[in-house]
Amino acid sequence: ALRALAGDTLRLVDDDADLVLALGEQAFRAALAAEGPPVLGLAVPRRAADQLITDDCQCSAIWQGVPLDTQLALLRALLPEARRIGILRAPHSVWRAVPPAPPGLTLEAVTVPEPGRLGALLRRHLPDWDALLLPEDGALFDGGAARLVLLTSYRQRVPVVGPDGAYVRAGSVASARVLLKDLAGAALDAVHAHRRLGHWPAPGFAGHYSLAINEHVAGAYDLSPVDRAPLERILEATP
Repeated sequence: ALRALAGDTLRLVDDDADLVLALGEQAFRAALAAEGPPVLGLAVPRRAADQLITDDCQCSAIWQGVPLDTQLALLRALLPEARRIGILRAPHSVWRAVPPAPPGLTLEAVTVPEPGRLGALLRRHLPDWDALLLPEDGALFDGGAARLVLLTSYRQRVPVVGPDGAYVRAGSVASARVLLKDLAGAALDAVHAHRRLGHWPAPGFAGHYSLAINEHVAGAYDLSPVDRAPLERILEATP
């Protein structure tokens, strides 16, 4: 994916690299431990990136996941009648701060202290929400949690947006997601910034996103057929 985007502007090598791209948390840790060239971690959980990126390391990271603002913009376009939007997140979620709600909306973020509390908090809060927004979090929203969240929300007629393509296949209405081509685009942006500035840009989200829609679930909520074009324009316009 990187070769396809970079063309002749980048040369990928196995040895004697000027810069290192490390895909995933473990590769990022290993590259930092090697104390070699400057390192960019790709799809690194934000909590791990916060621990590993120090003031004196020549490193940075593209966080795993999609910004809250991006998923919220997608939700608002898909579900314009939704006024009370719930957010479930772990204590160290990639979504650290919840922005002020736009006029006419209520955003309620509920912290799930541990995966075992997810079911109880869902049952307590879902009746108060028109839609549910989820961040990407492998510890909290694993395969078992997907079944719990999606079945419970579907029974209560609360559509879910996020956190990724796997959830959409399992029953979320839609989600922005980071595909390999998006991650490659983020890596290429960072490499060009390093060449220009002499250092990596600050850690952050990819800035390149793709759209996933479950047409069957959208139909169950009377949202089908979904016009993808305006939704894709939203993803192109968000950071």
